[in-house]
Amino acid sequence: MGLDGGTYITRSDVLRGQSWALAQQDTSRSTRGGSVSTSGAQQGRQPEQDSVRAARWSTCTLTGEPLREPVAADFLGSLYNKEALLEFLLVRAGVVVSEEAQHRYANQLRQSGVALDHLQSTRDMFAVQLPGPSTSAVVQEGGGSGKLPCYECPINYVRCDRQPFSAIVGCGHVLSNRAIQQATDEQCPVCGASFDRELDIIAINGSAEAVERLTELLPARRKRKQRHSAGSKKRQRSGAERSALHVPSQPDLQPVVAA
Repeated sequence: MGLDGGTYITRSDVLRGQSWALAQQDTSRSTRGGSVSTSGAQQGRQPEQDSVRAARWSTCTLTGEPLREPVAADFLGSLYNKEALLEFLLVRAGVVVSEEAQHRYANQLRQSGVALDHLQSTRDMFAVQLPGPSTSAVVQEGGGSGKLPCYECPINYVRCDRQPFSAIVGCGHVLSNRAIQQATDEQCPVCGASFDRELDIIAINGSAEAVERLTELLPARRKRKQRHSAGSKKRQRSGAERSALHVPSQPDLQPVVAA
């Protein structure tokens, strides 16, 4: 497709654009690259940050393809096409999906390194419900070659390119942090689902500090999941035992007296 404004950029496009901008800012005559001027780097920093943020909100972390329903997130706040993430986890678990899937998995590990180590099973992901795109604005990619959707909080109508957003684990709704903070009763403002403010609020595409905090919470979150799983199995076992001990009453048979 031509540069008609209807194409989507990928993560590779963003990285290529950043490399080009960095090269243009280098005014050194050294054949080895020299140093990049501070003023030039500062001038290009904000557009680069905007492009990276837009790409993270619009593309799958694993494949770089445009996000499409159903969408999932991990507990560090990255977004994925659910189908791609499930395939990754199946291959990681040793389930042979296809030779093509095996190659994709190997490439994803090679590109991401240890950044995917926290993804071990389906317990490390949850479904999310992204809000509708803003009708008033669309983020324009730095070079002007692609348009990216800009999501809008359904509660206070702020946009994801202007305010931080988070997902509520139980129901998956993605809202602005401000809207979640105003929910003093710890219930989702959209559907009323209850949540734990400490463990169930996941910053989506958050800052380095937010990701670091979420990483520190991973062990506590996994322990909680294990407790819930153990409790569920115990309840199932108890129900099965009660069913096995229950002896149905015999019908009261009355003798038939011949007339």
